[in-house]
Amino acid sequence: MTMDCRGMRALVTGASTGLGEEFARQLAGAGADLVLVARSEAKLNRLAETLRGKVQVTVLPADLGSAEAVAGVLDELKRLDLRIDILVNNAGIGVFEDFLATPVEKQVQQVDLNVRAVVALTHALAPGMVARGRGGVINLASTAGFQPLAGAGVYAASKAFVLLFSEALSLELEKSGVTVTAACPGPVATAFFAEMKPKLQARQMDQPGPVVSEILRGFERGKRVVYPGKLSNRLSTWGARWMPRTLILKVAAGTMKNLNQK
Repeated sequence: MTMDCRGMRALVTGASTGLGEEFARQLAGAGADLVLVARSEAKLNRLAETLRGKVQVTVLPADLGSAEAVAGVLDELKRLDLRIDILVNNAGIGVFEDFLATPVEKQVQQVDLNVRAVVALTHALAPGMVARGRGGVINLASTAGFQPLAGAGVYAASKAFVLLFSEALSLELEKSGVTVTAACPGPVATAFFAEMKPKLQARQMDQPGPVVSEILRGFERGKRVVYPGKLSNRLSTWGARWMPRTLILKVAAGTMKNLNQK
């Protein structure tokens, strides 16, 4: 990756595994100092030890599904006087179950982490980027955000929010020197999808390394939306833009039904 982040610091949420870990590794390779945030302190520390020879790494264990935890992370950044130049809102959860068959607490957790934490962290950290005239925000949306998914309704809606929020903020900040990029990957071979029921086949998923590389290239080029991975990921979003809503519902329902039969 040719991206040069020397002299910058990136905060990566959900950094202990999967795409978050890959973001941390690639940003460190580009020279960025890191603030790593996730629930598992042990996993963060193991990752940090592999990166500290290259860059400075700060570990802040926190469950960002809690508003208090988000506030705690922001307070700790102030206490340590850590300026954030790149925010990667990667942390997220998905519930792939029928809405009424799932405890409401599980459904609301998706809103807390996938939406509220993204808004809170961006609102707190973007002003400093604007004041300095550089940096940016990478928000993990998903191809799921382009259509209603029965059996994953709140998850898909949360990713639609992330996409539209990112595009709108990008327009607001387009003359500020700050980039806002929404990344819309399809399924990726990480623990997130390994725990999904029904399980996806390996051939249906992209690998984390190339996905993150493509996202960072798009971010560096100032793209508002990036569709990393298979061409089919990008193509799957086109139908949602052009097909009648009733047809989109039928296609999405058929997709979830086929997955549940595998």
